[in-house]
Amino acid sequence: MTRHDDSDLRLLERDLTALAAPRDDDERLRRTLRDELQAALRPQPIRRRFPRRVATATAAAIVAAAAVVLVATVGTNGSGGPAVASAAIVHHALAAVTPPANQILHTEVVGVQNGVTVVGETWQQTSPPYASRGIKGLAGHGSEFSDDGTTSYAYDPVTNTIDEQPDSSPPTFADPMSQIRAELARGQASVVGTVTIGGASLYKLALPHGVVGYFDQTDYRARYLDDPQHDGSVVRLRVAAYEYLPMTPDNRALLSVTAQHPRARIVVSSAAASAASGK
Repeated sequence: MTRHDDSDLRLLERDLTALAAPRDDDERLRRTLRDELQAALRPQPIRRRFPRRVATATAAAIVAAAAVVLVATVGTNGSGGPAVASAAIVHHALAAVTPPANQILHTEVVGVQNGVTVVGETWQQTSPPYASRGIKGLAGHGSEFSDDGTTSYAYDPVTNTIDEQPDSSPPTFADPMSQIRAELARGQASVVGTVTIGGASLYKLALPHGVVGYFDQTDYRARYLDDPQHDGSVVRLRVAAYEYLPMTPDNRALLSVTAQHPRARIVVSSAAASAASGK
């Protein structure tokens, strides 16, 4: 998993500051805007720590404002302005979807396909053993499953039973944003512009294979994903939840099907039974 520390952020802010330097042929308004950006982005002598999952509100607002102003006011005649501003947006979008260690990532993605609402909701530990629980399928009728790192569980609400069987391989961290995170980290995203959806101002980022992501201009969290289908249609997925939960006892219980359904009957598969008996 790719990590980005404070030095990466300072390099981006340094580039933005250099780009904002006044020029003789700039109009007075453009000089004023750049002077203000330069003052806001100048590195301070005291090193500040930024949370890994998202920059502080002040820093995020400064960089977001810088990116918007630079795209709007700086030309492309060798300045590299839009490219640098886009890099800052992509950097923060990546940071927002890069989970911190030793927490639980809770996600919920909702989409409509062929007139039917489908939902995918997951809780996953961000560090080994990557215990997880998920509910996926038609709204109100999804299948439920979990994995504690060595054993997988599947819940059947009709019979109120839980099928238990050993893992064939250890689980890895894979949330609904895994592919988006990898493509952002590889520099395969480009900022198309800004849009407003549902009253929210969002950055529009084009990703490989036709996927389009819409990221909040304030906290850079993904809000929508346009996912192209084989038949040429596009399914818009709404990211209803994307949050990090501390590893408290109550939150740990969210990772387990057996904890969520304590009265369910557990059916151990033959493979699990053989492993337990040593055969």
